[in-house]
Amino acid sequence: MTHCSSENQFPAAGLEWTAPDPLPLRIESARLVMRTYTLEDVEEVFRVVNETRDHLIPWLPWCRTGYTDLDVSTHEISTFIMELRKPMELSRVIFGVFLKETGELIGGSGIHDIRRDTASCETGYWISKSHTRMGYGEEACRRTISWAMQDQHEGGMGLRRVRIYCSGENKASTRLIEKLAIRAEVMQRDDYYVEGVGCTDRLGWGVLRSEWDCDRHRAIGPEDR
Repeated sequence: MTHCSSENQFPAAGLEWTAPDPLPLRIESARLVMRTYTLEDVEEVFRVVNETRDHLIPWLPWCRTGYTDLDVSTHEISTFIMELRKPMELSRVIFGVFLKETGELIGGSGIHDIRRDTASCETGYWISKSHTRMGYGEEACRRTISWAMQDQHEGGMGLRRVRIYCSGENKASTRLIEKLAIRAEVMQRDDYYVEGVGCTDRLGWGVLRSEWDCDRHRAIGPEDR
């Protein structure tokens, strides 16, 4: 999001970030396991997405056409798996979010729009309707940010910046991001079209590696300096 036209037309080499080898594809938090999907997850992903599809629309456009049947689900997860085999072309890492205690799939997280020139990425998340209001989304988001910016030799991706965007009309997502205490950077008026809602404000937040404690999964505050 928010690329300007010249960046798309004339991409710069910049910092020339490269992915770690091997890729760290599983992380944990207090209550959650976040890992990349396998083909054994297809039926569960299809079931959970369909049970919560109405809850996720309109904020996640992929919910309209994604995981609509088992064949489509198999194709999408196979695509994720194959992308991980090309680290030099890596643009995203998609995680399923599972309860540590039961192994139940309750949502998704990960990173996308990886930019090698600035060693940065965007993150996002979703939680099934039956597991909202339990803090799982915030927990997954915090852990994913830490993983994205943690040093590669410590099991992270070694990126230096993470950004998050959402529609200004998505009040639940806005509240979650505000709890992270990271910097609000973007407010573009009527710049984000949401199907069924219309033109909405695009809101964006960003955090640098120097502003985030990857061990405690939180923003560094004045008390930490």
